[in-house]
Amino acid sequence: QVAAAGGRVSADYRVIGCNAYLNDLSPELGGRVLPAGSYILATGVLEKRLRQRLLPQNMAVCDQNVALDYYRLSADGRLLFGGACNYSGRDPRDIKAFMLPKLMRVFPELAGTAIEFQWGGMIGIGANRLPQIGRLQDHPNVFYAQAYSGHGLNATHMAAKLVAEAIRGESRGFDLFSGVPHMTVPGGPALRSPLLALGMLWHRMKDLL
Repeated sequence: QVAAAGGRVSADYRVIGCNAYLNDLSPELGGRVLPAGSYILATGVLEKRLRQRLLPQNMAVCDQNVALDYYRLSADGRLLFGGACNYSGRDPRDIKAFMLPKLMRVFPELAGTAIEFQWGGMIGIGANRLPQIGRLQDHPNVFYAQAYSGHGLNATHMAAKLVAEAIRGESRGFDLFSGVPHMTVPGGPALRSPLLALGMLWHRMKDLL
């Protein structure tokens, strides 16, 4: 039975899919998924010649850093540029001001180009960057799927399929993922964000070398 402000719901099975917004809902899962902010800017519509110079093959691109940047052209000819990975657990007051220096470093020819949209939010990251799919130890009828590490747009479809199959009793694919060990960050909620920030600072230093 699940109790919420609007009432109670009874079900044979439950699925926890809160990802970076889990908070303290499940102590068992809380230390495995850590929130990190990822943010995107969208320019105004660019001229065709400029678009072809920026991304000649019109492909989606990401760099090879741990805290990576990613970008592509939209269907209507804008450049979408994302990245940053803010590990403070708080969104920046001004996403544009936060992201624009990164955009200018990669595409200096866009200096002065209008930024018409900006958005972002928290993604869930696990220590090994693999999706966490399983069931709670003390509640085998409670399933979970989380920690897509920025790849949730495609990985969530797979996770939902595996959990649905497991609920139906077809658990071969589910068991493959649920058997993967995942590290729990020690120290409780108060220390998780600082420890994550220190770890990512180390990786960023390696990115710069």
